[in-house]
Amino acid sequence: MGARGNNQKSYACYEEISYLRVTDESSNVFIYKRLHAQKHLPIDQRSYIVHIPVPNTKTGIRKSLRVIDRVSAIRKAENMVGEIRDDIRQGVSVIGKPVEEVVREFLQIKRNKIRGVNEGKKDHIRRTITERTYTRISGKLNNYLTPFLGKRIDIKSVKISKFDNEWVDWRRVNNKRKELGNPKAVTLYNEMILLREFWKWGIKNGYVVGDISNLPFENEVEDYESDDKCVRDTWEKHEWDSFKGKIPYWLKEQEGRSAEQYWDSFVAYQMLFMFSNSGLRMGEAMKLKREDIKIHQIQGSETKWQNGELLALIQVHKSNKTGEREVNTLSGKFIKRVMDKSKFKKRSDYLFCHLDGTPFTTKQFRTQFESMTEFTNEDERWNKRFVPYSLRSLYATTRLQNGTNTYDLCKNMGTGEQYLKKHYSKYMTRNSTSELIKVRQNLGIMGKVIEGYDFVLEDELLVG
Repeated sequence: MGARGNNQKSYACYEEISYLRVTDESSNVFIYKRLHAQKHLPIDQRSYIVHIPVPNTKTGIRKSLRVIDRVSAIRKAENMVGEIRDDIRQGVSVIGKPVEEVVREFLQIKRNKIRGVNEGKKDHIRRTITERTYTRISGKLNNYLTPFLGKRIDIKSVKISKFDNEWVDWRRVNNKRKELGNPKAVTLYNEMILLREFWKWGIKNGYVVGDISNLPFENEVEDYESDDKCVRDTWEKHEWDSFKGKIPYWLKEQEGRSAEQYWDSFVAYQMLFMFSNSGLRMGEAMKLKREDIKIHQIQGSETKWQNGELLALIQVHKSNKTGEREVNTLSGKFIKRVMDKSKFKKRSDYLFCHLDGTPFTTKQFRTQFESMTEFTNEDERWNKRFVPYSLRSLYATTRLQNGTNTYDLCKNMGTGEQYLKKHYSKYMTRNSTSELIKVRQNLGIMGKVIEGYDFVLEDELLVG
């Protein structure tokens, strides 16, 4: 081992690893130490460098192994080659890109979506955004994400844990508008959602190593989403009508997936309308068991459409948010669909569960919800950011608009009147009623599965 041929001026301890290469066609991996680096140290105390030739790249990968002994260097080189092989199999970019370049590419895609002069919100064929939305997105990424990660940092080297462990503290100190003080909860929440979108896009395009089921801020999003200081976007009636009209087609699109994946989509579809008609928190819904549900059929209602509707009485158990309470909801038919189709019929079985009986998590519903909003593109259409908690807000606004008094609504939602007045005062009316189910519009009345495309599983997976 010594210096190699014409590279004597730059290489020391050069060694080709004859058995180690990325593909059969690529050249051997080699390790070495630099003669003109770390000059204050003797050669045997300097770090090894690895050079990994990669197919379809000019230079391959050169990286310090940060070890000084040969055995450790070879071991780390072997691990790196294994990771590169995995990346190639998964279609992930092997040669990483700097953060600023990936951000620039993402923003270019967003720029191409800016709504034209003659294009308005009613143009729901094209997926467009406003100039204002683009400016907001660009500012958030350039002013905060890029300096947070480092503009020249290889984005493939960034771990999700960096966001989870450092973002909130860093962001509170680094605020471009210092006159406004620390960023508000709603600001942090909206930025987390944007960064999750960016990261998901990076994964899909092979720039980021990871899985779209595991995105940054999973726990933090849940906290900020339910934070009383965070004002969320919700749907106006015409926006909701448009959104729910597209959701059946989203469910139909899931038919080509595996039985497990389709079942999860089917359950999430019903949960969507259950949330919009109940005001339940996600965490509360995930803990529900079949024994917590009583379903009744409405008879003799003065409102014609209500006759025959299924009313669900839901027992919510004590949590860190609220005490025990009963929730009245018109979502009985959506709950019953899950009950009828699920093979887990015991009273102690979870209501919203997977095909193996394990309960849904808030993370899993959020993933399904993001798939729905991405499919419908309703958030960009209305220049809003819809999240699962928007369904709870939708329930509150709709009930207030239809005359439900605040006392009964607070009891049903498990919240205080001060909170309701603070966030929903503009929807409150003088005309109040104690009848929680007495509304002019059932939010899920059109939320049915497309005729002929109801849930289908192989007979052997069903329980009679």
